[in-house]
Amino acid sequence: MTSEEIKNESLKQQTAPFSNPLDPEPTELASPSKESMQETITSEANVQNLEQKLEAILFMAAKSVSVYDLQKLTGADLYSIKQAVSNLQHWYASRNSWLEIIKVDKSYIMRLKPERTESVSSFVQETEISKRGLRVLAVVAKNDGVLQSKVVKMLGPSVYDGVKELTQKGYVNTEIKGHSKILKLTQKFKTYFGEIPVASKESEKQ
Repeated sequence: MTSEEIKNESLKQQTAPFSNPLDPEPTELASPSKESMQETITSEANVQNLEQKLEAILFMAAKSVSVYDLQKLTGADLYSIKQAVSNLQHWYASRNSWLEIIKVDKSYIMRLKPERTESVSSFVQETEISKRGLRVLAVVAKNDGVLQSKVVKMLGPSVYDGVKELTQKGYVNTEIKGHSKILKLTQKFKTYFGEIPVASKESEKQ
């Protein structure tokens, strides 16, 4: 080896990076496994499902619902419920919705914003139905054309007042049949609440 070659080899060794044999070999960053990605997707689906449940509960309740009751109804923990409600609150706010979810003590309530009440007050008065009327309406909606006597056997004598209320508000029509009446949904009901599948004769027998 010539002196020139020795010099070049020396320079190569001086510029080469120092390698400690005790240092662990560099490892590549592991990409997310299919299992972890699936867990993330499942978690997001669970959160969305909880939000949908809470939204439905608060909408149907039409009153404040305690956090304790929300836990019982959904089976979710306190933190998850608070986070889901917070997501719903932000979602309604981002859409500039007329509805809002507010916290009252340890309960939540979905309501129409106070500044929007006057705009829909006349409609609310027209469509508002008592609990007694709603019970009757639920049966008639599922069994359009049902006999009033049959509904009385199911729900009791309060049905008579419920039917009277529903006919006055235009949601149900009655037709005399023997010693009873046939209860039928009106077009007004279908306009406000939509078409509802009616139970078939076979399903009623089962």
